[in-house]
Amino acid sequence: MSSDRADRVIAAINDLARAEGAPVAIRHVCLACANALHASGVALYVIGDLGLGEPVHAIHPVGGQVAELQVTLGDGPAMQALADPYPVAAPDLSSSQAQTDWPVFAAQAWALGVRAVFAYPLAMGAITVGALEIHRAVAGGLSAAERVDALLFADVAMRLILDRVQDIPTVGEHELFASEFAVPWGGIHRATGMVSVQLHSDLVTAFLRLRAHAFSTDRPLSTVADDVIEGRLRFTPDPTDETGPATDP
Repeated sequence: MSSDRADRVIAAINDLARAEGAPVAIRHVCLACANALHASGVALYVIGDLGLGEPVHAIHPVGGQVAELQVTLGDGPAMQALADPYPVAAPDLSSSQAQTDWPVFAAQAWALGVRAVFAYPLAMGAITVGALEIHRAVAGGLSAAERVDALLFADVAMRLILDRVQDIPTVGEHELFASEFAVPWGGIHRATGMVSVQLHSDLVTAFLRLRAHAFSTDRPLSTVADDVIEGRLRFTPDPTDETGPATDP
């Protein structure tokens, strides 16, 4: 890759952080990526404590909506990039290929105004720590130069995560991911813990039940989480069905 392009990518990120008077963080990487690649949205996902992908930042409302949609479905370009350490390109979500690969995601993302999605894993060999995803409002592939830039932005994000994320949370880690976007996902974590207690289950099972309920009721995952936290929704164990019912008090 051209060292000049890498220098320009790093300079764009640093300029945003300097203007804010803050250390370089994931939000600066996402915003610089959105500006450089003319994106309608950018989202950054990491492999969370449950071993599942979860978004930690998104640029523009559409980025957050697409991120929440993929986590709710457990399917989509970013989820595929997290599972396999290879870039995933969907230059036209109306294509037969996209509709075959992700039938529900492609239709719902299209309804949000997203026409193309590109996901790049944050990976070192076989180890994947996250994914950078780019959304566009017009169909069409990325140019060769844009693909290089996308890889560079993903590389910067990966190095930030590897440098600052520790086994024990630190101030530096909080600053790395700090943003308004983190608020609803903090609620999802809290709700997952509450569902785990209600089901007498592990956290992964609780999260999958929470996600299944959001999908089956066609509601945002964050809204379902709010209902759990506020006591409007409780989950009950069902020995005959792993995705058993949730009940209103």
